[in-house]
Amino acid sequence: MKKDFFRNMLSIPVFAALATSCGSFNPGPLPENIVGDAPGELKSKICDLMELAETDSTKVEFAEITTTFIYRPNDHNAHAHIQIVSPSDKNKMEQLDWNDMKERRNSYERYDLTVATRVSEDLIDTYEGYKDMLFTYDDIRKYIDNLPSYCEEAIKASGYKDDAYISNFEINADGASISVKHKDANISKTYNISTDGKNIIVAE
Repeated sequence: MKKDFFRNMLSIPVFAALATSCGSFNPGPLPENIVGDAPGELKSKICDLMELAETDSTKVEFAEITTTFIYRPNDHNAHAHIQIVSPSDKNKMEQLDWNDMKERRNSYERYDLTVATRVSEDLIDTYEGYKDMLFTYDDIRKYIDNLPSYCEEAIKASGYKDDAYISNFEINADGASISVKHKDANISKTYNISTDGKNIIVAE
C-alpha cells in the first residue's frame, strides 16, 4: 500500500543555524533559477541541510529530495527540501527546508514528519514500516550529478523556448522526475528520468 510523509503542524525555524556557511547575513541576489541548474549546486544545498540535521549524506537514509522554483518577476521563489530518517532516532522522520524569496531570504526550517498510508488513520511509526520508501545518497548520486543536463534537455523538449523554466525536480525511491513550466501560460510538462540517470524520457 502506498505510503506518504505528512509534515506535522509544529515546526522549528532555524534561520541562524547556518549563518556562517550559508551566508544568512549576506543573502546575495534573488534566485533566478531552480537550485541545481548549475553543476554541484544541489549537492551543496543538500550538504547545508545535512549540516542543519547535524549529520552528513554518507550516514543518512532519504525518503525524498525536492527542489522547486516559482517564476514571479522581481520575487522569484526557490525552495529545496530533504526528508530523512532522524539521526537521533531511526523510528522518526524529519524534513529540512530551505527557502529564498524577496520577503524571506535564505531561511531554513526543520520539521517532524508523520508517516501514513493513503488511509489517514493507518499511521506508521517504526523504521520497519517505512524502510521500503528509503534510499541512500549513493543510490541517487547519478541524478544529482546530471541535473544540469536534465534541465537543458527538459527545456528543449518542452517547446516553450525562451518562456520555459524548470519548476520542479524530485527524487524518491521510485526514481526521479523533472518539470518545466511556461512563464506566461498556465501549462507545464513533466519528464521522468531514465533509470541509468543519463537522460530524460520523452514520450514518442
